[in-house]
Formats: sequence, structure tokens, C-alpha cells
Amino acid sequence: MEQTRHLLLSSWFLFIVSFVEGGAVMAVEITGAKLVGPYYGSSLYVWAAVLALTLGGLTTGYFLGGLVSRRYPCKRTLYLIMLASALLVLLMPWSARLVMTATLDLDLRLGITLSCLAFLFPPLICFGMVSPLIIRLVTPHDSRVGHAAGTVYAVSTVGGIIATYLVAFYAIPDVGMRESLLFTAAMLGLFPLLYFSGVERRITGG
Repeated sequence: MEQTRHLLLSSWFLFIVSFVEGGAVMAVEITGAKLVGPYYGSSLYVWAAVLALTLGGLTTGYFLGGLVSRRYPCKRTLYLIMLASALLVLLMPWSARLVMTATLDLDLRLGITLSCLAFLFPPLICFGMVSPLIIRLVTPHDSRVGHAAGTVYAVSTVGGIIATYLVAFYAIPDVGMRESLLFTAAMLGLFPLLYFSGVERRITGG
């Protein structure tokens, strides 16, 4: 229990990053499915492709994040990945339209899969890389890695649950898909901005 308390207190900013990353995953997944709708509808094929490529993107990110965390275990690496994810999410409304316009003449299932692979897969890879890096940063000693991993994934999942309701119930119906993605990108980009401007180090003392 004492280790848990110390972990939370010393790494609170990174847990906020994990929370936002988890929320961004669900925001991008839901909005991505809605972006496909005007071109391919909202059939079982669409949701199967979105779900499968979401899992595939995260899985790829987890694997790459594990490799990167061994070679470059520093905050700079984490925030560069966050910056990349923010830029990819920012471009989604436009990249999705271009890709799906180009794939409309393909077989329905192939067109849906290739479209999602092109505009949805890259940001999800970035999201998947975040958790392994955070786990590495908050566990200087291997004996705590299991506990840290559980905490990071729990925080990320809570962020995803909250974002699912907010995006599906309020953001998309009341604000719109493009605006929801722009807000998600802004939230992701806030952390690299705080880090590279030196604000993050001042508020965390690290």
C-alpha cells in the first residue's frame, strides 16, 4: 500500500498522460467509425474493421513501445510520440476523406479495411506506444513493474470509459466529428507543449 501511494504521488503527471491517451483511443475509434459512415455506411463490416484495426494498431504500438522503452527510456521519447499522435489525429478528418474517396471503387470489405488501415491505424500505433513508455518511466526498479503496469493500464482504461460516453453522448451529437477530433488532438498536443516549453519540469519538479 505504501508503494502504491508513493507511485501515485511521484508520477501523477504521467498518469494524467495515460488517462488522456486512453480517452483519445476511444475518441478516435468512435469518430473513425463515424467518418467511414458517409462512404461505407455503418454496417457490421465497418464496425468489424474499426474494432479489428483498433486492436491491431494498439498491439503494434505495444510491441514497438516495448522496444523503444528499452532503448530510449526518457520523457523526450514519450512526448515526441504524443506529438506525432496529436498531428495524426488532427489530420484525420482530411486524410479520411481523401483515402475513402480513393477506395470507393474497391470491394466493400477491402475498401473499408484499407481506408481504416490508412487513416486509423497510424495514430493507434502511437497510442499503443505510450503505455509501455510510461510504465518504464515510473518503474526505476524491476520489482515494481507489475504493479506499475496494472496502474497505468487501469488509469488509461478509466480515461477510455469516460471518453466513450462523452464523445458518443455529447461531443459528436452536439459539437461535431471534426471538432471532437480537433479537441482530442489539442489535448494530446498539450503535453508535448508543456514538456518542451519547460513547464512540465517546473510543475513536477522532475
